[in-house]
Amino acid sequence: MVYFFLNHDYKRRRLEMLAKDNAEILKLRFQAYERLTLLLERLMPEALILREQRHDMNCQAFHSLLLRTIRQEFNHNLAMQVYVTIHTWGKVSIAREKLIKLINTSASRSKPDMPALLLGKTIIEEATPEVTYHFNDALNAIKSEIESYYSR
Repeated sequence: MVYFFLNHDYKRRRLEMLAKDNAEILKLRFQAYERLTLLLERLMPEALILREQRHDMNCQAFHSLLLRTIRQEFNHNLAMQVYVTIHTWGKVSIAREKLIKLINTSASRSKPDMPALLLGKTIIEEATPEVTYHFNDALNAIKSEIESYYSR
């Protein structure tokens, strides 16, 4: 009888602990979704250019600044991959890679000593539907993961 009681009490406490842990993990996941959404919104080509644009820079310096900003923003949110699926993290990474490719391609078409405004304009103009697609695809993957918690 004592064994039954202790075993039952152990199982009850274990379930309480699991429920508490799940609630904490869910909270961390939603914070990760928020941070990754903010990351993607901040890295969208137009938002990035408008936020980082410097009138006193040339194309070469602006190109370096943009790549450094992307790297810093991404590295700051690197740990968020632990809380999202591999699928979603892959989409976030692809969006970043497409942005870097866009910036590098645009910079290669600009003279290094031209004003940064021209590079910014080129990047925004060359932001193809493919780049936008990958950012929206990553955002949709995040939203789908969030929705999966409400459809259970």
